Amino acid sequence: MRPLVGAALPLGTLKPLAVKAQDTQQTEGSHKSVAAKVNYQSASVPTGLYAEYKYPPKVGVKRDRLGNDVKIFGVNVQEVVVNLTDARDKNLCLDEHGVELVPFQATPANFYDIDQVISQYYSECCDLVKAATGARMVIAFDHNIRSVSKKGDSMGGGFAVQPPLELVHADYTEASAIRRVRDMTKPPGKNDTLRKILNDQPPIKGDPDEIVGRRFMIVNVWKSIHEAPVQRKPLGILSPESIPEEDIVIHEIHYDDRIGENYNARHGEGHCWWHFPGMTRNEALLIKTWDNAGKFAQCAPPGQRASATFAFHSAVDVQVPPDAPDRESIEVRTIVLF
Repeated sequence: MRPLVGAALPLGTLKPLAVKAQDTQQTEGSHKSVAAKVNYQSASVPTGLYAEYKYPPKVGVKRDRLGNDVKIFGVNVQEVVVNLTDARDKNLCLDEHGVELVPFQATPANFYDIDQVISQYYSECCDLVKAATGARMVIAFDHNIRSVSKKGDSMGGGFAVQPPLELVHADYTEASAIRRVRDMTKPPGKNDTLRKILNDQPPIKGDPDEIVGRRFMIVNVWKSIHEAPVQRKPLGILSPESIPEEDIVIHEIHYDDRIGENYNARHGEGHCWWHFPGMTRNEALLIKTWDNAGKFAQCAPPGQRASATFAFHSAVDVQVPPDAPDRESIEVRTIVLF
């Protein structure tokens, strides 16, 4: 199922990271860190947690029916060098940190074959997330494959490989997350990947008001599909505790028939970045992109709160050997019901 909220604006390839070799590794307590370039929205871009739904938006894009960007508003990208802390031994978890590294030996499959991914890999991702969260139900509904060298290659079903997204972003806001869950109680649309296996049956059965009134999360399963460990364009995670509300930017996506939205971020001096160096095909990163029990959620279930509402993330530019392989990764989006 293609996401209601469009991806953040595509950016050109960053220039090679210009830092001295002796500056690329530092020590933060017992954790090593490396320098990386990331793209934020600049200080001139207005912030806020909630969209105004006016056209033109303060920050956003107008897209046509094919998903092409027609007009861009209020976007001003700022490149910043940050330190990525090695988080492999930090025991990060979804509730407190919005991200969790887990072992994951998925059944071998051709990840560029959309039918194999939907019929085999989706269920494996659901089992993984269910085990990690203790949820009563997990539904995988969408996926992307990202690679620079294979950008534009067909995945089948009219979908293509995308490049790594080099902009600090979170996939959902409260409004768009609730709308996504409600949409899952309806039959899949013609562009939804689940239509292949569900036909006209809704992915989630039940009263949408009751479903969104209980705790739910949207969790991405991010995994390398290259035989070599990830080096080039790895994924960086921004600690949810380190970003205040005043650094959060609403990014609206205006279509002819609807308005989507996600979050971008402005740079702040207190931001703390994590990464998991050398990720292999035998592990996965669970990334929380919305939790209606999180501290930023207005419509939280009674008596439930989590420290992390979502985790900003981005592909980051780090120094690598010239012969480092291109990163190839798959991310599967899941809705998690409690």
